[in-house]
Amino acid sequence: MATPYSVLGHHSFIGRGKYDEMVGTPVPPEPGEPGVSIVIPAWNEEDRLARTLERYLPALESRGDPFEVIVVVDGVKDRTAEVAAEYAARHVRVLRFPNKLGKGGAVLAGIKESRYEYVGYLDADGPISPQEMYGLVDYLRDVDCVVASRWTRGASGVEAEPLFNRLAGRGWNFLTRSLLFLPLRDTQAGAKFFQGRVVRSLLASVTLTNRAFDVDLLYHVRKEGHRVREVPVRWTHDPASRMPVGRAIPVMFVSLLGVRLANSPMGKRVPRRLVAWFMSEFGGA
Repeated sequence: MATPYSVLGHHSFIGRGKYDEMVGTPVPPEPGEPGVSIVIPAWNEEDRLARTLERYLPALESRGDPFEVIVVVDGVKDRTAEVAAEYAARHVRVLRFPNKLGKGGAVLAGIKESRYEYVGYLDADGPISPQEMYGLVDYLRDVDCVVASRWTRGASGVEAEPLFNRLAGRGWNFLTRSLLFLPLRDTQAGAKFFQGRVVRSLLASVTLTNRAFDVDLLYHVRKEGHRVREVPVRWTHDPASRMPVGRAIPVMFVSLLGVRLANSPMGKRVPRRLVAWFMSEFGGA
């Protein structure tokens, strides 16, 4: 049974959870062969997942390079897993967990099972075009991490998001710059790609499974001296987005403070009682 983990202390998700079903070709023991692995976290996405796969798969197939799409289904109450399994013959693999992992936990689980040289993740609503997706992947010839951005010069589409979302996003960015010194304008866009060897080496260091996990991952990418590039994209906002911005703000704020604390000299001194409390309250929110 998979369980969420906490940002406080040194409690890694990796190795603590196990999916109860995998549909698709098993992973070779030594991942890293040429190709691209795309992880899609999917929680109750039966109404949007097929549309997203139908949008990306033709572009992936026509490019001719090896690829896989890993759909991570965690704690769902609908037919998301069955929808994804219908595409198994087209290099779509399904990891199904009985309990909800949180968005970050699902992404990290998918990355752990990925096989190819390049690996990244996309939101289940398919927020960027297939052409822009491959544009991000192509930048990996020169850098270690590519971050899609709605806020760098040349980006578009963010104006379609509700005003409250935009204001909250700018506030969040101010906090990540102030507390974690991340020189990025957009840490939360659901489209990021990495050199596989880099991101796999960092999995045990990432200690968030909720929606704030991006900053934890990017913090460690930067901390280890890897090269990061932020790329403007044309963003498509889905009005049916399941991101509860208002309810997520306090959890993400506490999580951000936790990342700062865990990566300070005081991190190893955090009482385990506090760690257990944080896990139950915020781990996979």
